[in-house]
Amino acid sequence: MSASNQLARHGHYPPLHAPRPCVSIRSDWLPLVGAMSVWVPAMIASSSVWGQGGLYGHGWIVPPAAVWLMVRRWQRNTGAMSRPRTWALGVWVAVLLPWMLLLLARGQAVPMGRLPTLVLGLTAVVTSHGLIGAARGWRRSAEYGCITLLWLSAVPWPTVVEARIVHELTQGVVTSVSEWFQLFDRPVLAVGDCLCLGQVTVEVREGCSGVRSFQSFLMATWYFAELQRLSLTRTFCLLGCGCTMAFVANIGRVYFLAQIRFNQGQDAFVRAHDWVGLLAFVICALVFYMISGMMARPPRRKLVRTVQVH
Repeated sequence: MSASNQLARHGHYPPLHAPRPCVSIRSDWLPLVGAMSVWVPAMIASSSVWGQGGLYGHGWIVPPAAVWLMVRRWQRNTGAMSRPRTWALGVWVAVLLPWMLLLLARGQAVPMGRLPTLVLGLTAVVTSHGLIGAARGWRRSAEYGCITLLWLSAVPWPTVVEARIVHELTQGVVTSVSEWFQLFDRPVLAVGDCLCLGQVTVEVREGCSGVRSFQSFLMATWYFAELQRLSLTRTFCLLGCGCTMAFVANIGRVYFLAQIRFNQGQDAFVRAHDWVGLLAFVICALVFYMISGMMARPPRRKLVRTVQVH
């Protein structure tokens, strides 16, 4: 035995070649991994709708953003954590996995049927909050509410609900734009989903209803609310501001495009259609970002000075 190891044996200093501790995966992260993994089938089923380039094109952004926010909140929440028993996890996997695989297969077999995808999303909501609540308490689980709503913003709505919302938004935009034209003494009539001025007609289609902006700002509300840790009141105020901006900006967009169509013709209308929509969205996004930053500022506290009189 070398002299250094003999001294280490008698407690003078540690040996030069001490064994390194084994690195293992911390079990503290297992509930979070399980909570994120239950969203995978719902996102896979929803991705078929994202790829169509329609109302849910923002869905590709949701999974990485939601995963990052969940990891961020999990790291911030500290304290005691109860570990589930092995047999309970086995029962949970044995029941949940076949159910999710069945719904996923059903959704892939019928791409237009959105009910299996919606049920997958609701299953992920219950399961993820159940895992987090069992590990760190139900109060901590409720703090993941905005992240859950962010996940759900990528899940397609039922066709009946989506069609109803699109119809109501379209009618609101057409009626509002017609009123603005009549306010400036132009006899533009709202006929169904069209704006009519004499023999010239401008059709307000589904893409011009504002539902894309509405869904985008809905997703952005939950993201910024979690990112900036807004209170419940400020979150709903931000949501109201986003929806109002989306509706008002779309009215301005349709009004401007209709002016071009009535005054300059169809060719000018086609050339201006895309860049006017992009400009309206960029302006709304910048205003929305400024409002969310203002709401994230902490309230001012009164400064009280005490003076000691000798």
